[in-house]
Amino acid sequence: MNERQVIVYKDTYAMNSAVAYRAVLEMGDVIARRGRVDVALTGGRDSVDIYLKMASFPQKDLLDWSKVHLWWSDERFISAEDGERNSLQARQCFDKDVFSEGNALAEGHIHEMPADPRTPEQVASATDEENEEYLIRAAQSYQDEIIKEIGPDGHMDLAVFGVGPDGHYASLFPDRPEVLITDESKLVVGVSHSPKLPPLRLTMTNPFIRRTPKVWLFTSTKEKARAVSQALAGVDNPHVPSSFARGTEQTLWLLDKDAAGELQHV
Repeated sequence: MNERQVIVYKDTYAMNSAVAYRAVLEMGDVIARRGRVDVALTGGRDSVDIYLKMASFPQKDLLDWSKVHLWWSDERFISAEDGERNSLQARQCFDKDVFSEGNALAEGHIHEMPADPRTPEQVASATDEENEEYLIRAAQSYQDEIIKEIGPDGHMDLAVFGVGPDGHYASLFPDRPEVLITDESKLVVGVSHSPKLPPLRLTMTNPFIRRTPKVWLFTSTKEKARAVSQALAGVDNPHVPSSFARGTEQTLWLLDKDAAGELQHV
């Protein structure tokens, strides 16, 4: 396992700017090497700022966006029109430039996780068993799309994640069964009764995430400092799911000074 690297920035602005700049450069490098890049995105406050910065960098125009494929590591299983969807928030960040005429990020290269097709009334009256069935079908649909695009043994080229104050990443929450999945054939699973609302979610699994050459985790604020220190204190701790995160070539923890406040020797 490659060693986890920690980089601490003076504040959240500096951290988000650095993550955005690194991502644009990395995507360009991968395209130059193999002709396309597959990136797993995440949600959250910092990620929105990072995507806005990626869309505004002059250097973004060095990318051949027609060779970029965007995926999501996790998603809220809610209506496609709901503004809380990670994919919708990312679209709004990139829309100004990247999706405009003259740039070439094709709609077919935007791989959103399935949305809940039900009406609010149907969701409200659904049983746990019905919810589970919808999640199973949605997870299988996204897994099928991944396999169709990159093959059963394929991987993302880059995966970026935020970290929650409870140490979760993607929608892998502490002491949940999804964290303990080891089956390499399970790439995506549903999450019901999520401890963080909304209660229904989809997430990539640890085995699939850990195929990725480069895995980056970023987080900010004092609220996250304890989770960061606990995650970096060991590996594969189900109480702190982000301790499972790693890439085959590189694992970066990109932090602002506050989030790194409980780490020693940084």
